[in-house]
Amino acid sequence: MAMNVKEPQFSSCRGPGRPPEMDECERRERILSAADEALRRYGYQAVSMDKVALCSGMSKRTLYQQFPSKQDLFQSLIEKRLFCFSLPVREHARTSEDELIGLLDDLTAHLTRPETIELIRAIIASASETEDLRDIMNSLKQCGKSNILQAWLSAYCIQHGHPETRIERKTQQLFSMTAGERMLHALFHKETDAEESRAIIADGARLFLIGLHAEWSQSPVENA
Repeated sequence: MAMNVKEPQFSSCRGPGRPPEMDECERRERILSAADEALRRYGYQAVSMDKVALCSGMSKRTLYQQFPSKQDLFQSLIEKRLFCFSLPVREHARTSEDELIGLLDDLTAHLTRPETIELIRAIIASASETEDLRDIMNSLKQCGKSNILQAWLSAYCIQHGHPETRIERKTQQLFSMTAGERMLHALFHKETDAEESRAIIADGARLFLIGLHAEWSQSPVENA
């Protein structure tokens, strides 16, 4: 998909070269922010490492020291912006169900932030142009490599004596019924009712757990 946009004037652009006071984490974050901006303005196909370097105010050599390729750069961007975040520990959750609903609420809040939704839209707009982004987009189905939901669900199954052998598929189902549905809604609607969103997430989580326990009751032994 071609994106006809005017060449932007980056007010924050600096000349090439790395500021001496900038540490490793700050350099990476500045590069990722520049890549995010460039992706939204140009689309993936038209973005070059030169453009990212210009926006970040760093040399192209510095970019390649941090990210070996354009694909590595945007893989890191998507993982960092969409999936690498910490959620608060819900010590006061009365039940596992409450804990799961709280986790899904927090995950949904992260994935439906305006800046996150804009990044997802930019990815979708460019995904048809390149195999690189299609590969990266597949990570959305898994809710990222650092899968918070999968870790929770795996621990829950073990706790109840049913180590689930289909944990990835089950996690995808749970995500689709809850946070994934809310993310899709946010992509196509400007406004989201917070109370309705919480109700949908709670209903989805409860239905999932009911179905999971129903499967266990039919097959008490470890699921094949």
